[in-house]
Amino acid sequence: MPPEPRGKPVLTESACDPADSIDSFLREAAAISDPGADESLPSARLPAGEIVGERFRIERLAGTGGMGAVYRAEDLATGGHAAIKVMEVPSASSGQRFLREGVVLAELSHPCIVRYIVHGLTPQGAPFLAMDWLEGEDLCQRLSRSGLDASESLAIARRVCEGLAVAHARGVVHRDIKPSNLFLVRGAPTETKIIDFGVARLEAGSTTLTRPGTALGTAGYMAPEQAMEAADVDGRADFFALGCVLYECLTGRPAFGGRPAAVLVKVLRENPRKPSELRAGLGDAVDALVARLLAKDREARPRDAAEVLRALDALGPGPLDAA
Repeated sequence: MPPEPRGKPVLTESACDPADSIDSFLREAAAISDPGADESLPSARLPAGEIVGERFRIERLAGTGGMGAVYRAEDLATGGHAAIKVMEVPSASSGQRFLREGVVLAELSHPCIVRYIVHGLTPQGAPFLAMDWLEGEDLCQRLSRSGLDASESLAIARRVCEGLAVAHARGVVHRDIKPSNLFLVRGAPTETKIIDFGVARLEAGSTTLTRPGTALGTAGYMAPEQAMEAADVDGRADFFALGCVLYECLTGRPAFGGRPAAVLVKVLRENPRKPSELRAGLGDAVDALVARLLAKDREARPRDAAEVLRALDALGPGPLDAA
């Protein structure tokens, strides 16, 4: 007999009213993650068989990271599987990033974005997010294992751009597009999904979960204005990061490499070599698209995802060799 369900589910379905979703989760944020608080959050690994949110039976620990752990769980409501992301950070004030991700994912639904299911508290009182369980590997793993051809690289860029179009339309700026946050379902570039909205900025509404004057993102993929801690970072910062990802996919090397401090100097002051100089067969149109995405001045970057998608379409499905 399965153990008696415990834990407090905050939401039961992602199809509920988005405003209710945000209000509910922000009430949890106020209770759990007061920026001025120093209280410790509950921290305990979930054993196999534990029931979370009255719906998910933990099967195994799938991985750990700086914010906590991810578990594979059986979804008792559907018979499928879910990824249960549990925050296990020692300080309550560190929980804002995790809580922000739930707020953002509750607002988004698209094949190019990992699907949010519910969020709530574990039996131990730690916040959790339930998302679709994805089989495959992230782009970082793929790039470390083997390269991508030009068509695969552009397919990834298209999928990311389609996901960003939906996010930006809902007032969400991801702010941390990078290979480890892009997942290739079943290893297929044509099934890439954006994951981890932990540092995303939710522009809709008046609630702010980010302290002003704080640069959030990853060195090497962070737009110049983001690195300079601009208060008005918008979707064009995501296009800069997309340009960094596309550059790395095409050339096999980062657009801005080195130690973090040196990388930020390069992001602000230097331009990488053209992709065609590092990989034979790429035409001027690919170089031009990457250069626009990596423009230091955001006014020179594409204005929106539709503009990027048109540029990708103009490259065509055929060979990308220079004429």
